[in-house]
Amino acid sequence: MNHVAIDIGASGGTVFLGEVTQSSFDVREVHRFDNRPVERDGRYVWNVEALVDHIGDGIRAADDPADGLDTVGIDTWGLDFGLLADGELLRDPVSYRDPESTATREQVFEAVGKRRLFDATGITNWNTPNTLWQLHTLAEREPELLEQSDGLLMMPQLLSAELGGRPAGEVTIASTTQMVDPERRAWATDLLDELSVPSDILPTLSEAGQRLGTVDDDVVSDLASTPEIVTPASHDTAAAVAGLPLVEDAAFLNTGSWFVLGVERDEPVRTEAAFEQAVSNELGVDGSVRLLKNINGFFLLEECREAWRDAGQPVDYETLLSAAEKAQPRTALVDTDADSFGIDEPMPDQIRAYCRRTDQPLPTGQGGIVRCLLDSLAAKTALELDALAAVVEDSPSRIVLGGGGVRNELFCQLLADATDRPVSTGPVEATAVGNVLTQAVATGTVPDIETGRQLVESAFETTTYEPQAGGEWADAKDRLAALTDASSSEA
Repeated sequence: MNHVAIDIGASGGTVFLGEVTQSSFDVREVHRFDNRPVERDGRYVWNVEALVDHIGDGIRAADDPADGLDTVGIDTWGLDFGLLADGELLRDPVSYRDPESTATREQVFEAVGKRRLFDATGITNWNTPNTLWQLHTLAEREPELLEQSDGLLMMPQLLSAELGGRPAGEVTIASTTQMVDPERRAWATDLLDELSVPSDILPTLSEAGQRLGTVDDDVVSDLASTPEIVTPASHDTAAAVAGLPLVEDAAFLNTGSWFVLGVERDEPVRTEAAFEQAVSNELGVDGSVRLLKNINGFFLLEECREAWRDAGQPVDYETLLSAAEKAQPRTALVDTDADSFGIDEPMPDQIRAYCRRTDQPLPTGQGGIVRCLLDSLAAKTALELDALAAVVEDSPSRIVLGGGGVRNELFCQLLADATDRPVSTGPVEATAVGNVLTQAVATGTVPDIETGRQLVESAFETTTYEPQAGGEWADAKDRLAALTDASSSEA
């Protein structure tokens, strides 16, 4: 079977062709494109029309070498959504990075309290602009927009509908909203009623594997076949975890604009310890729950690269990582989740300003800034793994890494050192692998996720990084913990 996996993140999209049989698993990239919020009428929004055009180009690129395409599945980042009336978008979806998208967050906390939010949804992502906050802001400031709407679709299902699929809801992407009861795997309507957030516009939720129709040839023309649109695990992290060769004692870390660190469990965990450690429950494939921590990841690095590109400086990873390797380690650290980091100013300037405010040496040159970010992310992940370990019965003894960080050998070694645990790499394109795998399960080529993971493990090479300098990171972790506490108190 030939499956097209469309994986769109908050900084770019990639289209893959997956060829799967009962005994083989192959995924290869066929198309890549940029994706960043665009500024319109003073707001940062997603250009849906451009995204659909890019998706069409990717499907056509996959169609060329393939002996017909069987299915297409889209996964994206979480949180963001489109509002529709009579099947038409009312306006471009606002990016969660838009400074005004969660303007009433504190009102939500005051109205129901963080503990009520956690008990209802299992989510504690206080550093993440959740869909709930975005909708609450709309209900308070633009109620007429919600009154006009007769439907809400999360980004993967919105784009699937633009391709010709029927409107739908899917649990993995919905669980990022802070509006889903993780035990019932359904919308937490009682909570929404308390906050006067409308629930009648929300789609019915189903597990991955729904068949939504076929690609409309008026939208994507000149295809040799007419592929079916299915829902994979449509949250990119859920897809990535599905595509990782996890073992029982391992934590997963999916690396991209966001880092998502966690473990798979059969049931949600809504204990006092989980609340105190700010651990969240998001939904995975096969009825699983991903007990996790969200960390603002390579977003800061990508924003630095964008600023350097605009300034005519080198931005290729080889040059930047070589310079970072030569830079003095652990001299300056930043809390990547600090509210002060945004998209409205050049990121290198924001990092230096942060270090100046916190009385740290200013990172010099590109190498110094990149090393500051990599050290900070390794230390931050180590702190969050400690928090996760305090919640689960058996502390993870290793980390399985997926996403772009797999290619970053310096970061992989720093991560092993900071966490004092072996780090094994899964597929670089773990999200695409999981997307294809869940499509293959939906069509019956692969009987279940576990069988698929075995296929994946045999299809991809892995590297293991052993910790070499764990003791040297104790001070860095303590310093970052103090910075994180300061950021939290300021927020």
